[in-house]
Amino acid sequence: MSVTTVLFGSLAIFILINIPISVALGLSSALVLLYTGDHVTAVPSIMQATVQKFTLLTIPLFVLAGVIMDKGGISRLLINMANTFVGPVHGGLGYVAVLTAMFFAAISGSGTATVAAIGSILIPHMIKQGYDPGYTSALSAISGSLGTVIPPSITLLIYGMITGESISDLFLAGVIPGMVFGGCLCVSVFIQSHKYGWKSDQARSNLWEKFLAFKNAFWGLMSPIIVLGGIYSGFFTPTEAAAVAVLYSFFVGAFVYRELTFAKLVQALFETAKTTGIILLIIMNAGIFAWILTKYGIASDLTEMALDLTDNKYVMLLLINVIFLLAGCVMDNTSALYILVPIIMPIAQALGIDMVHLGVVLILNLSIGQVTPPVGPNLYVAADIGRVSFEEICRKMVPLMVMAIVALLMITYVPWFSLALIR
Repeated sequence: MSVTTVLFGSLAIFILINIPISVALGLSSALVLLYTGDHVTAVPSIMQATVQKFTLLTIPLFVLAGVIMDKGGISRLLINMANTFVGPVHGGLGYVAVLTAMFFAAISGSGTATVAAIGSILIPHMIKQGYDPGYTSALSAISGSLGTVIPPSITLLIYGMITGESISDLFLAGVIPGMVFGGCLCVSVFIQSHKYGWKSDQARSNLWEKFLAFKNAFWGLMSPIIVLGGIYSGFFTPTEAAAVAVLYSFFVGAFVYRELTFAKLVQALFETAKTTGIILLIIMNAGIFAWILTKYGIASDLTEMALDLTDNKYVMLLLINVIFLLAGCVMDNTSALYILVPIIMPIAQALGIDMVHLGVVLILNLSIGQVTPPVGPNLYVAADIGRVSFEEICRKMVPLMVMAIVALLMITYVPWFSLALIR
């Protein structure tokens, strides 16, 4: 029995018997060490080395900044502003769902957090205005996926750590693809809303009302501008930017909007600790898995096998998309990156595929995976808020998924979308 069979076979068995994938990665790696007779005592030191990186501080800081901004009322004000501008038109609240998700994604960096923050306010309101509950919930779920593409994306950050690519370049590369993804979702909203006559009953806002809505949301809108502007101008690093985001979020929530109480701050800290703990546990065990792939030459063997299949980079990009779409169905983003990127990276480099562009493509695949059963965490959150069955939200996801695949293919085969701002 080969090392590759032991590694991937045991991993598949552990997943099938419902062992959390974060634990399954570590267990399958330990089995390989036992099988080969190597020292299992190396595992703790590898786990420590994997997470003992200064860049990882960015994850809890950006998560905390997003939670504080939500607790401080920014999600409600962003929704109000978007609703004031486009709410009264056909599908207006659908556009609001996409636009506010894009804005909040640029604050939180998390897809699931975006669904919870925006969907909890907007889904009940859309249903009250006559929008279909299933479609409304599905739209909020997939709009939340924008949080994995639009910077500051935690998933892009992890990809950068694995590949060594510039975090600043990856963040910048996600801007236009995030807009393309959001634009494609708006096309679906346009078609569905005109087909079923979904339209808000509120009157169009005048110029003064629009100004007031913008004024109220101004401080929240400034958060991504300050953070991302500081990174791209070289004023501070991504890690320093995350710390600035926390301080800014606290200031706005506590002293500008005055909605961030001490109790809400404590709640935000607990939520951040829980989210960060889950991510770091995955990273530690995935780090061992990636080390096994390299140590035993599994990654290089798989690279040779893939290149024997085709040396056409466009065909390979299609295969990579299929692999990551399937991976997104059963894995969380962090695990998928740590398992597959060490295998795919040398293949992409051999075929001349730009690694920054590849990162955006992979993260877009994983963002679609957040709304793909059986895992699809965004689906469960949105279905619970909209009080619809899991089967119903999956059915209503179909037209949105079609547009998501259109966006994926555009971004995959037109690298300009990813590289225009950095090349």
